[in-house]
Amino acid sequence: MAECRLAITSRGEGWKSDIIVPARVETAQDSVEAYYVLEGDECAFTYSHGRAEQTRKGSVNIRMSFVCGRRTACILGEGGLSGGYPVFTDRLDCLIRERGFMARIEYRSGEDGERVTVSLRALIGENTLRKDPDDSSGK
Repeated sequence: MAECRLAITSRGEGWKSDIIVPARVETAQDSVEAYYVLEGDECAFTYSHGRAEQTRKGSVNIRMSFVCGRRTACILGEGGLSGGYPVFTDRLDCLIRERGFMARIEYRSGEDGERVTVSLRALIGENTLRKDPDDSSGK
C-alpha cells in the first residue's frame, strides 16, 4: 500500500462535492484498492475486472456496487436496520497505472433516476492533484 492523496468529485442534479483526502492505495494490472477516512468514517473504493464498489463504515454505513449496463444497489445501514435503493450504471471506466488510478462512474440512482457522476483520482508520491479528475487521458 502506498500513501497518496485521493481526489473525489461527485456531481448530481443541483449539487457538487469536491474532496481531497489522504489515502492508502494499491494498484495491480486490473484492480485498485483505495482506503481513506471521511468525516471520521472508514471508506474504501475497490475496482476489479469491470466491477467497482464504494463502502463507508462508521456514523454512516453505505455500500454501493457498480457494473456497467447493470442494475445493482446502494445499501444503507447494516443487518436488520438496513434498506437501499436501485443503482443503474451507465458508465464505469478505470485507468490503472503503476503510480495511481483514475476512475469515472456515471449512474442513475433511486426510483427517480437522478443522474450522478463520481470521479476518483490518486497519484502516488504527489502532494497535490492539479489535473481535472474528468480527464481520462492518463497523462
